[in-house]
Amino acid sequence: MKQVTIYVDGALAGGRQAGIAAVARTRQGQFLGWISRRLPKMTNNEAEYRAALLGLELARSLGAESVELVTDSQVVAQQMQGLSRVNSPRLKALHQQTCAASRSFREVAFRHVGREENKLADALAAEALAGRMAQ
Repeated sequence: MKQVTIYVDGALAGGRQAGIAAVARTRQGQFLGWISRRLPKMTNNEAEYRAALLGLELARSLGAESVELVTDSQVVAQQMQGLSRVNSPRLKALHQQTCAASRSFREVAFRHVGREENKLADALAAEALAGRMAQ
């Protein structure tokens, strides 16, 4: 698989836990697979970064060389595009991990979309949060 589009999202439940998910599609929109995880308590932005890392893991497992990572997190998209600074020490660590993971691909582009364009990843993150995960 040379090029893949990965949709990612994170969900929180009352500050108790987080759910993250990633959905893979070809550039033409064909479904390739998905993965989700339930994680301990964290902030929304931390969950969004963890979802991005999960998405890059999924892309790597599919043998992708070029990745478009689609997120409804404007913070993650802008920070990964270099358009805004990362001030939080906890986010800096996740940003650095995401940058490192991105270097294992020929190309990685981050794109921000509205929630309505990210419904499947959003629903799967919510399912993971509820304790229903799959790979």
